[in-house]
Amino acid sequence: MLTLRKRRILFWLSIAVFFLLAGAVVVYSLGYRLGNGFAFEKTGGIFIKSSQVGAEIYVDGKLKKTISYLSESALIKNITPGIHEVSVTLEGFWEWKKKLEVVSEEVTSRDILLVPMNPDGKILGEKPKIFESFLKNGTLYDYENEIAKEVYSGVKKFWPLSGGKYVILGEDGNFYLNKAKITNEFSEETLDALKNYPNSAFDDNDSRLVLWDGRNIDSIWLGNEDKMPLWQKKLSITVYTSPRGAVIRQVFEYFGWPDYLLITMQNGVFTLEMDASGGQNIAPVYKGKKPEIISIRDGKVYVLDDGNYLEIILP
Repeated sequence: MLTLRKRRILFWLSIAVFFLLAGAVVVYSLGYRLGNGFAFEKTGGIFIKSSQVGAEIYVDGKLKKTISYLSESALIKNITPGIHEVSVTLEGFWEWKKKLEVVSEEVTSRDILLVPMNPDGKILGEKPKIFESFLKNGTLYDYENEIAKEVYSGVKKFWPLSGGKYVILGEDGNFYLNKAKITNEFSEETLDALKNYPNSAFDDNDSRLVLWDGRNIDSIWLGNEDKMPLWQKKLSITVYTSPRGAVIRQVFEYFGWPDYLLITMQNGVFTLEMDASGGQNIAPVYKGKKPEIISIRDGKVYVLDDGNYLEIILP
């Protein structure tokens, strides 16, 4: 039987428990979590935009969200600051995995390109028609209504830009933007790279110059520094070094996904994530003998491999 004294003790104990629980709920609702050393920390978040809806997002091995069919993205809130292993999975696609740093009161954002394990494609009976600019005997040709026409002569090397423009290294050793001699449109570092690096191409709406040899792919940021991706960190970096014995043959921009490239290496065509921080994702689009990309257009990549022409639909 409860005495008056015991009832009073129970009453005040209930009040104390109520305020303790209420305080915990308030702290939780404000975005605080118990971190290292049993100290409360303000949480952060992870925002994922995916090429595929319905993909599942795991943080440290636990399912957190599914990519929305409406927004093609997901926001995961209330994650304690620190390094977390994040993976994005969808049946029939290669897993995307990376260690991401979450900062207090900030949202870490990533664009995720999921690559199908068995992309749609077909073998073509004949060589596909290619309507891309080319160089022949010092003359630059481009197509108009599927007919090749001379554009500029005296050309040693050229680089297509957006909007139908070209950077041209003339046979006289000077650089031109179409017909006009280049003065201050590009830095000396960029022009030296164009002249001396074995392979190069403009990417991301001409904001980046990608350069490569048999082992390394480098990136020089040309756009405004305030628009430079965080992973680039500085104006010029090496974004990929191939495994020993593997030779990088070709590098192309992955249209619509500026932080990804299409490369040919060894026996395959691969998508390459340029952001190497926390683990770099590379996935095969096609595997054969020694494929060569001959054209990319309309969301399709055309490949020559072992005498056969193939059409592969890009994810």
